Amino acid sequence: MKNYDITKTKLIIWDLDDTFWKGTLSEGGIEFLPEMINFIEDLTLKGIMNSICSKNDFESVKNEFINRGFKHVWDLFVFPSINWLPKGERVKNIINDMNLRAENVILIDDNISNLNEAKFYSPEIMTAHPYEIKKISEELYLVNDYDFEHTRLKQYKILEEKSAARGESSNEEFLRASGIKICIKHDCLENLERLKKLISRTNQLNFTKFRDENLEETIKNNESGYVIAEDKFGNYGICGFYVLGRNKLIHFLFSCRIMNMGIEQFLYNFLGKPELKIQGEVASNLEGNPDWIEVVDNLEVKKTEKPQKSDINILFKGPCDLYSVLSYIKTDFNIDTEFPYWNKKLIYILAHTHTAFIEQTHKFSAEKINQLTSRFPFPSPDEFKTKFFDPKYKLIFLSLLTTTHSGLYINKEDGSYVLFGFADCDITDENNWEKILAPLPVEAREPNIIMLREFKKNYTFAGNPPCETVIKNLDYIRKNLSPETKLVLILGSEIPTDKVQAGYENMAERHKIMNTAVRKWCAENNVHTIELTDFIKSDEDYTTCINHFSREVYANLAGEVQNIINKTFCDNIKL
Repeated sequence: MKNYDITKTKLIIWDLDDTFWKGTLSEGGIEFLPEMINFIEDLTLKGIMNSICSKNDFESVKNEFINRGFKHVWDLFVFPSINWLPKGERVKNIINDMNLRAENVILIDDNISNLNEAKFYSPEIMTAHPYEIKKISEELYLVNDYDFEHTRLKQYKILEEKSAARGESSNEEFLRASGIKICIKHDCLENLERLKKLISRTNQLNFTKFRDENLEETIKNNESGYVIAEDKFGNYGICGFYVLGRNKLIHFLFSCRIMNMGIEQFLYNFLGKPELKIQGEVASNLEGNPDWIEVVDNLEVKKTEKPQKSDINILFKGPCDLYSVLSYIKTDFNIDTEFPYWNKKLIYILAHTHTAFIEQTHKFSAEKINQLTSRFPFPSPDEFKTKFFDPKYKLIFLSLLTTTHSGLYINKEDGSYVLFGFADCDITDENNWEKILAPLPVEAREPNIIMLREFKKNYTFAGNPPCETVIKNLDYIRKNLSPETKLVLILGSEIPTDKVQAGYENMAERHKIMNTAVRKWCAENNVHTIELTDFIKSDEDYTTCINHFSREVYANLAGEVQNIINKTFCDNIKL
């Protein structure tokens, strides 16, 4: 029976010898395992942190990572504890230093005595043996969260720096020297999704533990505010939230990354010590009134700027799982991305990755875009935001996966495009309406039927797949890109799979039809292609459907991307 739950996990602590890598460092040769490198990157992308507790020499371990070309992996670990002392207390100290609970931590070690010792000091800790790593990796898809900018890693790096800087000074001395500032903002509805995530993730410093299903209404009907904190070590972003109604706190919670800074005590006093019914265990009390915290009018949620590395710019545009490719690309050039995302109105912005939308983002005026986005619930104005035609890009990788499987419709009057659903379900065909309306509540059906009738009057289906339209889009794109920009198209796999999701049925056949048309066009227009079909060796290379792949496929795809970058800029590339 497994002793871990990846959906509860915030940190994995790794043993090294015969666990993270093959062999024992102090006895000679070790071997880094590619699947472990990939797993650490995947965990970080999901917001799960990684630490090390190993009986080894610190500098020797660090040098192994750096000298073998894995410095980028070493930088993904936080609070590493590498020395020859017993592990039980060291594991407990890592957890305490990171302000986490043992129940949200997995220790992976090949030595059963180390696991038992850790359990003695931290009874709630989860444990696993190295043979379970593959299973943990396979279950990572259950974590429905992404941290593409490595925000959590950066915040723990700040915490790590603070811990080192604290040294032997008392905590209060250290806090006074840290220059802690907070600001309290009240535009909570504009940050609703961020506050929902804070409520769902925060437990240790959640004093009311109210999992509010109607947070928007709660905010509208009461006084509310959120806290942004900053000190000399960095900016902690939105790290606290409260809702106050009739002098009683409905919500009062803080991110564990600001634990022990005194912010929760300070805010409680600042609000006048309102009534607060504390629910369950909280890893802090509200006694005292810290006087080392300064309230300021404004602090921004700062974003880390990527340093400008060169004057060569590359753009990746397509489905968001292409992020998996980027982690393998090694270059000093500037890489920008345009992938799907959730906007502030909680609308999933996807259409901008379709060739038809790329065309009309370039040729339509702001007035025309406003007309197009105001008539129906789709598309969103955010679908028209792009830098695709910026001449600074010398190389563009464009995936056609969205273009092949999404439903495309053409306005009968002006030829403009909208995207809706999948290409295998034409919403202008009334025979499909029952399927479209089935998930909706009864009261919502009639308004949507009216909308569908109006839509049918104005739009025609572009086809499944819409090959002719896509070739016209590509013609426009190539003619309006800078002549110096090299365009590379990524074509979908033509190998069928038993792994099917709604809307992805028969995609292999649809890819064959689209790819045949696109290949012919590419040959005539000197455009390079990358064939995902080339990387599929078995059905295990697919994960949930034909458009989602194993890490090995992404690694191989990245290798082809790297080759193209090298050939295009061979004199400048850092190999």
